[in-house]
Amino acid sequence: MEIQLTKILLSEGRILNQETKSIQKIVDNVNNQRQWLHSQHIDDLLEFIDKLGQYWAKVFSKEIGINSKHLILYLSKKNLGKKLDIALRGDHIVLEKFLDFSDPELLFHAQPRGIVVHWIAGNVDILGIFSVIQALITKNVSIIKAPSKFDLLVKLIESIKEIDTEKILGKDLLKCIEIVYVDRNDLKNQELLSNNADIRIAWGGEEAVNSITTLPKSPFTEDIIYGPKYSYAIIDEKSLTENLEKIAQRIAIDVSMFDQYACSSPHTVFVDTNNEQTINDFTEKIAKSLDDVNRILIPKREITPEKSLEILDIRTEYGITGNVRSSKGTEWTVISSDEKNLAKPTFSRVIHIRKLDKESLQKENSSRKIQTIAIVMEQEKRFELIDNLTLLAGDRCPNVGNMSLFDSPWDGMFGMDRMVRWITTYKNEYN
Repeated sequence: MEIQLTKILLSEGRILNQETKSIQKIVDNVNNQRQWLHSQHIDDLLEFIDKLGQYWAKVFSKEIGINSKHLILYLSKKNLGKKLDIALRGDHIVLEKFLDFSDPELLFHAQPRGIVVHWIAGNVDILGIFSVIQALITKNVSIIKAPSKFDLLVKLIESIKEIDTEKILGKDLLKCIEIVYVDRNDLKNQELLSNNADIRIAWGGEEAVNSITTLPKSPFTEDIIYGPKYSYAIIDEKSLTENLEKIAQRIAIDVSMFDQYACSSPHTVFVDTNNEQTINDFTEKIAKSLDDVNRILIPKREITPEKSLEILDIRTEYGITGNVRSSKGTEWTVISSDEKNLAKPTFSRVIHIRKLDKESLQKENSSRKIQTIAIVMEQEKRFELIDNLTLLAGDRCPNVGNMSLFDSPWDGMFGMDRMVRWITTYKNEYN
């Protein structure tokens, strides 16, 4: 089995792209930055990230695409500070000092866990950036194990040095992050990464996640797993009657963003109706919207011949058992059928439209593999359905059009809470 040489891509604030036999040096580098990062005030870090988000959205607008607006909003000091407050029991200043959270005896202080190692999947590198930001604002240093296509990831992280605020220089903050490419078969360096991680964050599919979680680790290491998950949407007839075009456009955005390779991308849309014409009209509108999105907003990335063949095969299959609407090429595919179950993911902008069978779905929606369920219906009915479905599975129920926009919590957990250790002391020194 051929092993590609491991490369240190970015170290001590500089792009290296240097082959190496051991990555111990980068572990030492980030360890040396822990005290400096800990000494930075949290509001100064939030101010820096706010400015960084605006810079990324402007300079990398072409690469980030439709996510640019969300990036600015999410990384704003006001929003990120509030997300941090919620994750850390109500007040992010707990990262700075002991606070009183109304316990009769105890005071609380949040300390960073230490080194966060991020295994970032190539198909969701933009999403992976958010876990790096969360590590920074909880004062953890980071090592990023980059995917094979790492150019954008490295450019985004390196550009941190371009930002300076009154209190923090980008070149100093950048030293708190190292980026390395390690071949999956290079077990020596994979294990070195894992054994030195205080937190392991894994983004990706089942095979990638399993290869990470089976690596040896300290018994005190915290694992945060983002994937593999499945997502879908439910829309009722009344909503389609009132807002058919708008809903179709938003579903098309959800399908097209990340080409369905994000765990939050929908693969099935259930329509709660007994009217076949409603389903047909909706299918037509989604097809048109997918075509518009591909031409105007999010052009589809080039795919492999194998994926093209898979798409053609599924079109042929459902051309017999259902109805298929598709582009002339393999840019997008909309399939309607009488099947009741969650469709097997094809990815690459293949979406299934099916009539909702609540009893059947309730049985199938029992796996923790379900992540995002977008539901469009009258609010009271929507909340009732969310409560019923998420008892066993499903972590997020956003609006359509927002399914793949990163938020906190994600995958049912507050990642930033998992990145700190909670320290306690007594209010009364004689207790």
